[in-house]
Amino acid sequence: MINSMEKKLREEAGKKVRQTLQNFQAYCDSEMKKAASKQEGKQSELEDLQTKIDAATSKSAALKEEVVDLQKALATIGEFQVNATNMRQKEKAQFAKTMPEVQEGLDGVKMALKVLREYYKGTEAATERGGTATGVIGMLEVVESDFAKNLAEMRVAEATAQEDFKKEMQDLELEKARKEQDVKYKVQEAQRLDVELQEFRSDSDSVQTELSAIQEFNSGLQAECTVTPASYEERRAKRQAEIEGLKSALETLDAESGTGLVPGS
Repeated sequence: MINSMEKKLREEAGKKVRQTLQNFQAYCDSEMKKAASKQEGKQSELEDLQTKIDAATSKSAALKEEVVDLQKALATIGEFQVNATNMRQKEKAQFAKTMPEVQEGLDGVKMALKVLREYYKGTEAATERGGTATGVIGMLEVVESDFAKNLAEMRVAEATAQEDFKKEMQDLELEKARKEQDVKYKVQEAQRLDVELQEFRSDSDSVQTELSAIQEFNSGLQAECTVTPASYEERRAKRQAEIEGLKSALETLDAESGTGLVPGS
């Protein structure tokens, strides 16, 4: 009978061990698969965030560099406007000073010609000194023409310079407006990227913390699910000790009661 019970106990123990191992292995396979999937997901998420961080960092730096270049260009435009305005004012002042002088010279020649023409007109002096009068009047007429031409050229030059200056200032103002708008946009975009960058880094830190926790859990799970021969032998020895203990108890009971439960007793 004891042999039958021992055999039965061995079978039940073996079945129980196998079932326990199967259940444990199924648990390990399931949990390790889940953990691996979670770890892979977090690693992918971390890589995506790092890509976004790199892109935002690069774009923000590029925008800030462009802003510096635009501000330098704006400063150059401002300096050019100041210099051009000063030069225009000097030219205008020179014109305002020179034009009356030329006009006065022209008016003087005109007056001299008028006097001479009236003096020599229809008089005896005109007859006697006709040649001389004609020469003087002709010379003054040349001077008059030169004064008139010079004055006209001065007025045209002043008007042209003023018109060119006005157009140049308008073009510069438009260029300034465009660059100032670019600066405004790029500064705002860089600031937005910097805020976004902080969020990406915060998210990355959180994901890294989660990933570390998952990796730690995986390490513990792998250690737990790794069945070594030593641990199996320990369980086998424990089961064998339980069987031997039961066998010894049955033999003692048989000896005391005389029931003959144990063959050969």
